[in-house]
Amino acid sequence: MPGRSLKIFLIDGTSSGLRTAELGLSTIKALVVPRASLSNIAKRAEPQKTGVYILIGPDPNQPGQKMIYIGEGDAILPRLHAHNKDETKEFWEEVVLFVSKDENLTKSHVRFLEARLIALANESKRVIVTNGTTPSEQGKLPEADEVEMEEFIVQARLLLGTLGYDLFEPSTISKSITAKQNELEQLSHEAYPEFKYSGEGFSAKCIIDVNAGQFVVKADSLARKQEAASLQQAAKNLRGQLIANGVLIEAGQSLKFSQDYSFSSISSAAQVVSGTSINGRTAWKSGAKTYAEWQEEQIPIENENTL
Repeated sequence: MPGRSLKIFLIDGTSSGLRTAELGLSTIKALVVPRASLSNIAKRAEPQKTGVYILIGPDPNQPGQKMIYIGEGDAILPRLHAHNKDETKEFWEEVVLFVSKDENLTKSHVRFLEARLIALANESKRVIVTNGTTPSEQGKLPEADEVEMEEFIVQARLLLGTLGYDLFEPSTISKSITAKQNELEQLSHEAYPEFKYSGEGFSAKCIIDVNAGQFVVKADSLARKQEAASLQQAAKNLRGQLIANGVLIEAGQSLKFSQDYSFSSISSAAQVVSGTSINGRTAWKSGAKTYAEWQEEQIPIENENTL
């Protein structure tokens, strides 16, 4: 994928307040609104437009798990005010809304976008989607419009990831890898490396997506069912989240990955797989070579005499 430029504007001058994000040479614009700042956007243009939005907050019943609600509107602001009063949606702490700078989104467009985003969020299994229904707008747009909306979704996901929301990340990585499978078979092992980690009750494969900076544990990998007492709480929470979302499923004396799943940390992947606190840089191996050793070989070292 070619490089992209991104402009983030901190409206209030703080990293946690109102902020916008735009991609260079694109018409998409994102606005991030903390729930406490909802009253500050009444006079802004973005919430008055037709668009889609994502309510985001923690799951009160499961530490570390996020909950989202995806919606659309001819004008987004009235919908947000309604959600703010809705006692069934108390979970959300901020909202990310997406509009078009050239105002070319119609009601049909945003219904399509809403349906696709809900489907993608359910597919990712990284968050709890609180929408009661999954609308289907596939095929209800002219072909040219559908292609444009799919590109809008690609850009929205890119903005979300850059803003720190990994709501759809696993699906993106898995599809990226699937699309490249034939190509990868012709590449050297070093170009797109695979590592393994096994022990009592677990055996897993992990592909290093060097472009996306992700560590993708492959589907059908086995994780240890039991957790060591020393396992860090964050890893325990993540394992619980993956079990609840159906990414880790029962498989005899082990747990099995039902799909490819990406981690931002190699150690996090190792700890979820083994159920123990472990340094993933030395746990994952390609043959006799650890990930740490492989990575060191990829980093060019300048001749000390030139320093």
